[in-house]
Amino acid sequence: MSLRDLFNAFDTDGNGTLDRAEFGALLRAFSTDLDEPSVLAIMADVDRDRNGCVDFAEFEAVAAKHIGAELPDLRYLADFRALDADRNGLLSQSEAAELASRLGRAVDPNRLAAADKNGDGNLNYPEFVQLMQ
Repeated sequence: MSLRDLFNAFDTDGNGTLDRAEFGALLRAFSTDLDEPSVLAIMADVDRDRNGCVDFAEFEAVAAKHIGAELPDLRYLADFRALDADRNGLLSQSEAAELASRLGRAVDPNRLAAADKNGDGNLNYPEFVQLMQ
């Protein structure tokens, strides 16, 4: 998967830009402990033309800073996004267990708790990938 594929996976309405909710979901999927004020501050920094949305060029310019210099393993991203029912970029432990089951994996509740590095009861994408391996 490319950076463009990652961007498109969170562009849920397919309009070529990420609105605040879509951009927030993307950030939360790859970060821990990002509250709404933090998302808004990052978006204000990224949204160079101040149109309230992040286009791909704006995203590409800051992706390394906010996601990491190296693109993470994205093989489970489509499944992760499919089960993110509220589109917040996080999976509840029940959503994560359901996805693991769909992929033919049994998930021990203790493993789910251990994968949740910040103990917020949700899994971001890197935590989920670690659980799946």
